[in-house]
Amino acid sequence: MLVLVTAAGVFAVFWGAFNPPRVEVVNFDAGPVSQFAIHRVVAYPDRNLYLVGLEGGKIRAIDGRVESSGCRVTWLPNDQRGAVRNPAGLPGVFEDPCTGAIWSFEGNAITGSDEPLRTPRVAPGLSPDGKTANVSVELINPSK
Repeated sequence: MLVLVTAAGVFAVFWGAFNPPRVEVVNFDAGPVSQFAIHRVVAYPDRNLYLVGLEGGKIRAIDGRVESSGCRVTWLPNDQRGAVRNPAGLPGVFEDPCTGAIWSFEGNAITGSDEPLRTPRVAPGLSPDGKTANVSVELINPSK
């Protein structure tokens, strides 16, 4: 039994060494900072990405991919179920069409899930011409 467990461990090490997990990191230019107002959601559906203006001038990125279900959330801006958890009692939720789980527009779980939506790293950047303050979002494995 000891030999079998040892052989399995050695096999796992060599398998991992020759088949590392593929991680792709892409910096996405989300556009000028001026387009992100407080409590306003800006959608990038082709990237499964949503950016939300927060109090204090911060911006939160919401990854629209739900790892547990394998689905993509739908942004429902007028849905009153969000008033429970959204700042100022505003409407709007993200809904997983596969499970029915919903999250606030800040990505916090409301019902159907105990976990918040993933929030990619947001950093300041410059426009391609270097003249405008832009928002850059770090996307991990964006094609999955």
